Amino acid sequence: MDSIEKGNIGEQFVNEIAFNTFIKYWCYPNPRDEDGDKKEICDLLIIFRGIAIIISVKNYEFKENYARYFRQTIDKAVKQIYGAERKLFNSNDIYIKHPEKAKERFPKEVIVKVFRIIVNLGEGVKFYPFNRKTKNDKFISIVDKESFYTIINELDTLPDFIHYLEKREELFSDKSVTILPGEEYDFLGETSIQFFEHVNENFKPDKQQSIIISGTEHDLLAHYLEHNRSFSKQIDSKKYNGMLLQIDGDWENYLSLKEVQLKKQRDKNSYFIDELVKREILSDIKPNSEEIAKELLSFNRFNRRMISNNFMQFYDIYKENRGLNFARRYGDFDGTGIVFAFYTPEMENDMVNFLLELAIDSFCVYSGYQSNKMIMIATTREFRQFKMGIVRDIKPFDREKELQVMNDAKQLGWFTQIEGIRHQEKEYPDE
Repeated sequence: MDSIEKGNIGEQFVNEIAFNTFIKYWCYPNPRDEDGDKKEICDLLIIFRGIAIIISVKNYEFKENYARYFRQTIDKAVKQIYGAERKLFNSNDIYIKHPEKAKERFPKEVIVKVFRIIVNLGEGVKFYPFNRKTKNDKFISIVDKESFYTIINELDTLPDFIHYLEKREELFSDKSVTILPGEEYDFLGETSIQFFEHVNENFKPDKQQSIIISGTEHDLLAHYLEHNRSFSKQIDSKKYNGMLLQIDGDWENYLSLKEVQLKKQRDKNSYFIDELVKREILSDIKPNSEEIAKELLSFNRFNRRMISNNFMQFYDIYKENRGLNFARRYGDFDGTGIVFAFYTPEMENDMVNFLLELAIDSFCVYSGYQSNKMIMIATTREFRQFKMGIVRDIKPFDREKELQVMNDAKQLGWFTQIEGIRHQEKEYPDE
């Protein structure tokens, strides 16, 4: 396979990740220094609400020589990631281009956390380093292609994906880790010799703890999910300078659990939020469209499920209403208020807009300003017209405005019988 064909496979992988997953709107495949040397900075850059993820994709063909393979893939990728981060943060302003946006400046001043990932596309590798450090001691996660697909499909919201990266780095940042995704019969002859050479080279008990993971990254992901999105305390024990973590088959066991199957079934409703962003918000860009999209996509999969279920239940109650009729409902999710509203198409647009604003204001007062921001999702019969809005940095109103808001709400008969958005679901249902 020549270098051009290998490069095309790598680019195809990047584009598939970029445009067929949750990161489409916030990722930059093969970003270049548009106003500088025009050189490619990295293979994939993700920027989302103070988080930057730098990804290097390597597609070097594995030819049974592990030391050479690691030099041609991991060592080169480590240098690429180090160079990319240095350029993005230590240079003058860098301008990059998203395929669907105008050229923009990389917002280095708002980035509070950087994750670094190497994805190896080579096949047939029976063991590989699980993590590395840049020369300025920054942690890098290393995954293979199949594992990366599994992770972003199972953790298919940026909050869920980022939380896994955080926990992974938190646990393994001070350890030397080798993962063995191959079966036992794969470690025969030359593979076994090269494996022990690799372990001996990296086993430095006076400097750091060494861990061997027998299993795949899928199995580690299952371990993380089964431990309430964390890892067992035994793995983090500092008692021994070496450890074997045997988790072969955990992924298949996880998928077979009844509560996992029920979770996946219930999660189908959560994609209402994803489709709302795709079809109603980002399909017709308005001044606050991207801001609303970012807020909604900042919810993890479970919260999206709860929001979606509550919205559909709310809509079903009022969907047959006729005449001048307006309904609303509110709930708070960790400081972000969600306001649902239903209005009838017989209502004048000015009236609808007034009531939507009043709904947000009155819920601010009624809740004691529990939410520091509010997102409005409103629609009418047959979902023919969605109206959405966002209010940020909510501060208590002065007394005069509070009285006026609540008086207007009282005139409409609001707050006589309150039913809020419910938070009573289990992420993993048992029935």
